[in-house]
Amino acid sequence: MSVAAFGTTAEVEVRTLPRAEAEAAVRAALAEIHAISQLVDPDGEQPGGVGALNRAAGRGAQPVDERVAEILLRSMQFCIWSSGAYGPLGGALNRLWAEREDPLRPPRYDVLRLAVGGSECARLNLRRGPTPTVELTTGSRIDTLGIGRGFAVDRAVEVLEQQGVDNAWIEIGNVWRAMGGGATGNGWLVTLPPVPGSGEKEPLDQLWLRDQALVLLTSSPDDEPAVPILDQRTGVPARGVVTVVTVSELACDAQPLATTLFILGHREGQMRLGTLDPRPSVYWLLGEGRGRPLEATYRWSELRRVRRR
Repeated sequence: MSVAAFGTTAEVEVRTLPRAEAEAAVRAALAEIHAISQLVDPDGEQPGGVGALNRAAGRGAQPVDERVAEILLRSMQFCIWSSGAYGPLGGALNRLWAEREDPLRPPRYDVLRLAVGGSECARLNLRRGPTPTVELTTGSRIDTLGIGRGFAVDRAVEVLEQQGVDNAWIEIGNVWRAMGGGATGNGWLVTLPPVPGSGEKEPLDQLWLRDQALVLLTSSPDDEPAVPILDQRTGVPARGVVTVVTVSELACDAQPLATTLFILGHREGQMRLGTLDPRPSVYWLLGEGRGRPLEATYRWSELRRVRRR
């Protein structure tokens, strides 16, 4: 079953349960995904959501939904880990690039520098407790869409487990997570699409996922998004990476990790990955989206793969 969420489609598949029980579990999981997609909307109206925080910037500490607090805490950890390359405060930068009049020209330098300053990790203060609160500095804007899908996928897994599910597939756009052994007991088969812009028809890779999450992040000049993947330290689009695939235990790690490693690139990313526990598996395609890209991996050979390039 599926539902619209996060500007795409969220899909949940459950196996090994009677149909009525499976449908009830799937509906509960999809309801949680939908609720989180509304909470993390940067312009949303949900009390305790990200939209409410953005409108209250500079007005002191604001109460937030516990799920929003968890998302912000996780995202802030990535902001610190990446030395500010990616975090939850890229909203002003993203909006600046999305609203520019000429899509072929970057925003004005002076305006861009202000938005870069507003994305610094220290401009958000999160206090945990029975009622978590968040204080956002004037000029900063939260955008957690780079972790929200992953968090929603993980929460859907928790809901399914509470319903007695141990064999399921959850997918929101480019974020996937597998529970259990799938239809055959081997896991859930994932086929990664061919190298973008290469003209190839063969898949990039195929692998079995079992109790793991996978995120595929890709971009190319032939399919330039309205808002490119931005390095929040500079405010300009990340270059030199065509595709990043990350595999980890949790989707709320795999999704922001994919974005961060897209920005950091292979060399800096490799240096930082050694500090993570548990360590993920990563696949990079390096280049500018024209011609055959270079391949680089980190612990990719440890995955259960069907084919090998």
